[in-house]
Amino acid sequence: MLVKQIVRCGKSRSIVKLESGLSFPLYSSELNKFDTKEGEDLSDGSLEIIMTQILPSRCIKRAMNLLQKKSFAEGELVRKLSEGGYPEEVIDKAVEYVRSYGYIDDVRYASDYIRYHSSQGHGRNRIRAELMQKGISDADFEKAWSETEELGLIEDSSDAIRKLLEKKHFSPDMDPSERNKIAAFIMRRGYSPEDIFRQMKEYND
Repeated sequence: MLVKQIVRCGKSRSIVKLESGLSFPLYSSELNKFDTKEGEDLSDGSLEIIMTQILPSRCIKRAMNLLQKKSFAEGELVRKLSEGGYPEEVIDKAVEYVRSYGYIDDVRYASDYIRYHSSQGHGRNRIRAELMQKGISDADFEKAWSETEELGLIEDSSDAIRKLLEKKHFSPDMDPSERNKIAAFIMRRGYSPEDIFRQMKEYND
């Protein structure tokens, strides 16, 4: 397999790019061990050792180190490992390994995220959008939201909106432009316009 390019990305680490499109990280000592040079062939035997022995264990270790520092959604962890130059098939094995031991669980991650951010006054729409950006699927979000709601760990949206109205010193007879500013502020928190204006209408009650 022809080595197309070797890109240095640290003091002792490089990304090896093969003509086939496959790329992977190796340390300087490993480049020497497998006699890896630009414009020369990497033997099939060497490539097999790299892909089946060296990279999987290293990628798993990297995943474990990341998860020891903080929780990750699966999509976030995949992105982090991709940034390290690991090929997709190696990342898949590492993710499967940590998932099998319960180190990543998108529903659990979403539930924790929902509990914390709803307690900070963030609404469903905002929390959902933020979790989607982290790679949480819509199905996992819905499951996490339902489970968290059933446990009574999410404040009722009407109560949350009323608290925000109080915080912004809302008054039903205030200038329409000020009302709209307050409504926009609460919308950015993730609450629907319908719920916001209903609470504004019912505020005196």
